[in-house]
Amino acid sequence: MTELQRVQNRHGVTMVLIVILLPALFALAAFAINVSQMESVGTEVQIAADAAARAAGKVYAITGDESLALQAAQEAAAKNPVGGFVVPIASTDLEFGISDRASSGDAYSFVPAAQGNAVRLTTRTLATSSSGIKPVFPFFGSSFDIRPERVAVSTQGVIDIALVVDRSGSMAYSSWETAAYPPKPHSAPYGWDFGDTVPNHARWLDLLGSVQTFIGELNTTPTKELMSLTMYNHNAATAQPLTDEYQLVVDQLGLVSQGFDAGGTNIGGGMQSGLNSLRDPAFARPEASKVILLMTDGVHNYGTNPLWAADSVADAGVTLFAVTFSNEADQVLMQQVAEKCGGEHFHAINATQLQDAFRQIARRLPTLLTQ
Repeated sequence: MTELQRVQNRHGVTMVLIVILLPALFALAAFAINVSQMESVGTEVQIAADAAARAAGKVYAITGDESLALQAAQEAAAKNPVGGFVVPIASTDLEFGISDRASSGDAYSFVPAAQGNAVRLTTRTLATSSSGIKPVFPFFGSSFDIRPERVAVSTQGVIDIALVVDRSGSMAYSSWETAAYPPKPHSAPYGWDFGDTVPNHARWLDLLGSVQTFIGELNTTPTKELMSLTMYNHNAATAQPLTDEYQLVVDQLGLVSQGFDAGGTNIGGGMQSGLNSLRDPAFARPEASKVILLMTDGVHNYGTNPLWAADSVADAGVTLFAVTFSNEADQVLMQQVAEKCGGEHFHAINATQLQDAFRQIARRLPTLLTQ
């Protein structure tokens, strides 16, 4: 056999090996792609389950209606499709119960219950369905679909709330008038001065009505929230430590109404005092999420810079919602403060809008994904 013939024979053997191995190589590549797709689909199904559980948990916390919670979950899943496939959610996929933890460093545990603060979603319908997400290479057979089972738990965790409100002199004026003394507030009676009972139609009275609205919303939740009250003008002080007896907060606000003093606007000092109330070991719960609800009708003009105080609030892991009331309030600053602290800013120019802002904040209190 010549050298040429030997080379030709080797080439022939190589081609045979290539023909034999090529399908196997394609199969291995297809398998690797399918495995990668399964991992990706599993992640996307988890994202859809998280979104659906969060939506269901928020609706359930507000309404206590399981059918509305299911509808919210289905709508959220439809907004988070997996490659065009909508994760199916049935009533059997949802469980309602209680989710709690011993301290802020512990994991939450879920226990089914007739009424509670949590919703657990398990994608059982998808996992047991005859159809799912099609693989890129269906070489396992036409019946092979990707149907991962994923779990998400949405918990309306217990919350400690610091209510931090402005009691500066401008709060004695109506929302529609400029707060500049003199003259005295438009609705003040003859001979009125600071230190007297707050006038009718004062912003302060609008605030009291909004606090009552906020408390009414808290009373509809399945969990027990604690609330403290901090008030500030040029000084800042916590008048009521954290409590679940909300009438004590209302009573303290009422005392101020009986003798309303003038004063500057120390927003940053109010924030610091409110933060301290959430850290008070005698009243604060270690397992609770922390929230500050900050309200002002004016411009910071005394004491601690609110942006510096916002750094302290954010570093403590506390969420802050800011409400500005009247067009005299520094909306830009309060927007910055809320953004720094992971919350939202609301603006109101009359009593109705102020109540609505407090109502919306109550309904936005943190809903956690705890699994």
